[in-house]
Amino acid sequence: MIREIWQYLTTPVAFSYVRNKGFLKEAIAMAARARRCRRQWDKHYRYCEQTIVNAAKDLDHRHTVLIIGAGSLRDVPLDYLARHFEQVLLVDLVFLKAARRQAAVYTNVQLIEHDVTESLEDIFDGDPSIHKPSRWLDDEQVDLVVSLNLITQLPLIPVRQLIVNNRISEHQADEIGRKLIRAHLDYLQRFPGRVCLIADRESVEYNVYDEETDRLDTWWEVEAPSEEESWDWELIPFGEGRANRRQINRVAVSIL
Repeated sequence: MIREIWQYLTTPVAFSYVRNKGFLKEAIAMAARARRCRRQWDKHYRYCEQTIVNAAKDLDHRHTVLIIGAGSLRDVPLDYLARHFEQVLLVDLVFLKAARRQAAVYTNVQLIEHDVTESLEDIFDGDPSIHKPSRWLDDEQVDLVVSLNLITQLPLIPVRQLIVNNRISEHQADEIGRKLIRAHLDYLQRFPGRVCLIADRESVEYNVYDEETDRLDTWWEVEAPSEEESWDWELIPFGEGRANRRQINRVAVSIL
């Protein structure tokens, strides 16, 4: 707990809402869970790394790779990317110190704190309009884009804030969530180079008898693109979340 408090107090952030709307707290909590659940999470991380390597292997050019949702860097094959691309752009709202230290080793790796929805500032000001992201779309040097375990997470904090602070209805919340996911998917599809989307497709909860107790559509009823491959990620093992429950997410890869 002391470690997490110290991280919260000392982690630099580019936008005030990263701290006061819960993004920093969530990043720290996920890092702590990753340490506790290392045995269950490492397989997922390795699958993500290999997927990114595979997406990069047969490119005609390797000028710039853009990793959206780079976050902790635990699921990013950073050494491989730094050796095979002229420039590596790692994008997220917040980077903890461990990620900053890891990236600092490489001269061609850049950490960029950026709101990939390009809508959060307006949302937190009470305007639920969802904009079309455009950053990097005109950069002809971007040969590979990876959206990494991000798209289904985009609505969570903004929608929660709008429900609490703006008293929006459940129907309005669902629609905003869907718009955020659609906007990100449309953004990815507008890149001229190769795009690799890694994202969970569904979340299933089991009890101690391995009986399914709940199932969640993580895409908010938005139609997801076709899958190239998939794997299971034990996101919440027994003892980590609700008593006598565990949560397994199915993660899938799409090449857009």
